[in-house]
Amino acid sequence: MKARLDIAGATVGLIAVALSLTPSLLPRPAWGQGLVSGLGFAVGYGVGVLVWRAVARLSRGRLPHNAAEAPAWIVVLIGFAATAALMPFALDWQNSVRAAVGMPDTSGFDWLVAAVAFALGSWLAFAIGNGVARGYRSLHRLVAPRIPMKETRPRASSALTVAGTVVAMLAVFSIGLSILSLLLTVASNSKNRQYDPDYAQPTSPLRSGSAESLIAWDQVGAAGAKIVGGGPDAAQIATVTGADAMEPIRVYLGIDVPGSFEERAQLAVQELERTGAAERSVLMIAGTTGSGWLDPGAIDGFEYLHAGDTALVAMQYGATGSPVSAILTPDLSQDGTAALVDAVTAWWETLPADDRPQLVVYGLSLGSFGIQAAYDDALDLLDSTQGAVLAGTPSFTPIWATLQDERDEGSPYPLPVFDQGLHVRWADEWGGLEALTTTWQDTRVAYLQHGNDPIVFIGPSVIWSEPEWLKPDQRSESVSKDMVWIPAVTAFQGVVDLILSTAVPEDAGHKYGNLAVDGLHQVTGDAGLDEDAIARIRTVIETYDTFSPVAN
Repeated sequence: MKARLDIAGATVGLIAVALSLTPSLLPRPAWGQGLVSGLGFAVGYGVGVLVWRAVARLSRGRLPHNAAEAPAWIVVLIGFAATAALMPFALDWQNSVRAAVGMPDTSGFDWLVAAVAFALGSWLAFAIGNGVARGYRSLHRLVAPRIPMKETRPRASSALTVAGTVVAMLAVFSIGLSILSLLLTVASNSKNRQYDPDYAQPTSPLRSGSAESLIAWDQVGAAGAKIVGGGPDAAQIATVTGADAMEPIRVYLGIDVPGSFEERAQLAVQELERTGAAERSVLMIAGTTGSGWLDPGAIDGFEYLHAGDTALVAMQYGATGSPVSAILTPDLSQDGTAALVDAVTAWWETLPADDRPQLVVYGLSLGSFGIQAAYDDALDLLDSTQGAVLAGTPSFTPIWATLQDERDEGSPYPLPVFDQGLHVRWADEWGGLEALTTTWQDTRVAYLQHGNDPIVFIGPSVIWSEPEWLKPDQRSESVSKDMVWIPAVTAFQGVVDLILSTAVPEDAGHKYGNLAVDGLHQVTGDAGLDEDAIARIRTVIETYDTFSPVAN
């Protein structure tokens, strides 16, 4: 028997492929586009088949289920022709996105890579679909014998059977998700104990993990080892800034430190006291990403700006990457970071008001979410700190969302103005925080967000409603003019952009290492450095490898 495919399914699948090629926030490599299009085709095919079968059933026999089937080779041939016709448009769309983020045009895709990725994406989606269908049928066979009224009320019995099967599937899914979360946590914790040999145990008593520290070296974790074992020392800072420099203080507690979040936070306070943090000019509470990571460009730049007269404190709340942490263990970033903020702030408030360090908070991505979760609202943030730099804030962050929605009339959503910028400001480029003519008063809060950052702008509401940031009078210049809102599709593309957000220049997507230095400078000041010293700091930070916290 010759292989046959469903024309209705293939038609909807090709429509899905066409939609997957439309421009989104960030450019996609060939493998990424192929994978997305393959997933789109398989999902569209399944939807098309289901819709046709529903129509056929409603026709009560006038349309047989297999009426839309055709030989597979015909459907494949039509698919190839349609895809070829779409390619010139797809190329123009991708180049419009590349131009918006400052990347050169591409003359075409690597077709072999795209084709392999398309096949992989299609296979993966079909395999998942078949697995779900088989699971449904298996559960249906288990549920059906236990449903009453089969003889007396067959329709009600059938409906109850379907409902019971769906509930059973949801229960299985929930259990599976819990098991997956446990396995990922175990694997991540194991990886967190495998230190990078390039980062040796610190010898300075001003670092956690040193011989004098209250936190053992094997308790800082792999992410913490890079923080306490890295960064510039006093000599390096002096060379770059030309100023007398101090050895920076870095306090970090990993997840292997015993006790609750609150107990660990109190230990962090003891570590701050041990290292003499109360005598420093600036104290930074840093919110980490899901794995405990901090952007080295930001924290190193902070120490250069203040000639090492700084203390940094951070606490790891988990070891899984940010996407996994945000989905499976969303409470950890809030509870862990809030415990640290509360403990350090309470200690700081006991210090003499005229002789204590400036208290600032910093967070990137999930770290920004965790920092803001420690405060009731923007007023609490302003009252409890002396400055904040918050980069790439996720769209589900309440304080950020409220400020965005309450922005001054006429200001754009991607870069809003709130209360004339007296205390809170936004920027997407170096120098952007100084763009307003009003005086930026203390306390200062700086939100850093690129107009094409999917973490910042893609949220659940994009599924069913056009976001403000895509409307003509609100659109950022870093968003392609060819991008339009498509129900459900734009949200799906945003998820893809999130995954691929590392493959962009430093001043785009979810990368903020260099820009954070400008934000920290504007919010916290510096150690009396001249413009040449600031320029040298910027030059040094720009040599760092660029990072996106998506994988961290």
